[in-house]
Amino acid sequence: MQACFKRLSRTSVLFTAGLLLAGLLTAAAHAALPQEVVWTAAQRASAGLQIQHCAAAAYRPQFTASATVRSTAALLRDFSALEAAQAQIAVAKSRLQLATLQTQRAEGLYDAGQNVALATVQQAQAGAVQARAEVGGAQAAFGVAQAQITADLGPALALLLQHDARLRQSLLNGRELIVDLSLPPGRTLPPAAQVRLQVPGGAHTVSARVIGPAAAASSQLQGLREVLVAPATNGLMPGLSLQASVQSAQAQAGVWLPASAVVWSGGQAVVFVATSTASHALRFTPRKVSTAWPLHGGYVQPGWAALDVVTQGAGLVLTPPPKPHALPTSGGDDD
Repeated sequence: MQACFKRLSRTSVLFTAGLLLAGLLTAAAHAALPQEVVWTAAQRASAGLQIQHCAAAAYRPQFTASATVRSTAALLRDFSALEAAQAQIAVAKSRLQLATLQTQRAEGLYDAGQNVALATVQQAQAGAVQARAEVGGAQAAFGVAQAQITADLGPALALLLQHDARLRQSLLNGRELIVDLSLPPGRTLPPAAQVRLQVPGGAHTVSARVIGPAAAASSQLQGLREVLVAPATNGLMPGLSLQASVQSAQAQAGVWLPASAVVWSGGQAVVFVATSTASHALRFTPRKVSTAWPLHGGYVQPGWAALDVVTQGAGLVLTPPPKPHALPTSGGDDD
């Protein structure tokens, strides 16, 4: 009983310490956010601050991924094995049908007292059993061939090729190619994603159709993989490693912030939002930003409304406001 109490006490102490540590970390994160400050027009002019209005607009999430064009050798091998298994099933079923008829005929003649030996009946029955086993073996080989295709191509493409004869023939003839898309760690494919492949040595890109998840994740990037199908255009051939642009078809409302507006304070990316005061000064309020969506030399903030931010001299706002320089007074020469 005493040992149980000690274990419970130790667990309670560790749990309490964890909560206190989490609270301290949260407080430290909030404490790292700079204080808002107020700068006059003279101070802003002295420091050379510039303010930019950032309007809200619709943006489509986009990121870069890596892609690899597959060889068709494995595809040809897998479908050859599948077609061979299908042929074996057809042959085995035909033999089973013939063996069944022969067995029925021999049993009928034997039961009617015709000139048929029992050994003949038993031989026919054994032939039917063997033919039935051959059908089972052929069906098992067909299942293995299907499983191999699923393992090589992924469940989505394997299922599609069972019903889409045109695509199957196009892949086998080399008119279209299978492409593995390796997503960065932590990334998932956005709904209705549009993928374009950058062809090496050229300025053009090739649009690829998303089929579905691959059979396995990327062992090198430790990210999810998707299977694509792309036309075999000039410059696109098996074995190539490419860069791919992944863009969502669904736009999100947000605000684009130039990179010059983002400063780092206490390990956090922040911008200073400018708002007017009653004395015609500007109040600079720090606001956390996310750098997860880079775009055109800046960062998109989903869900933000329009605002004014400091885009030049934002780092100076972290320091005390400067004292305005005294303007020279007009007067005569000291000659």
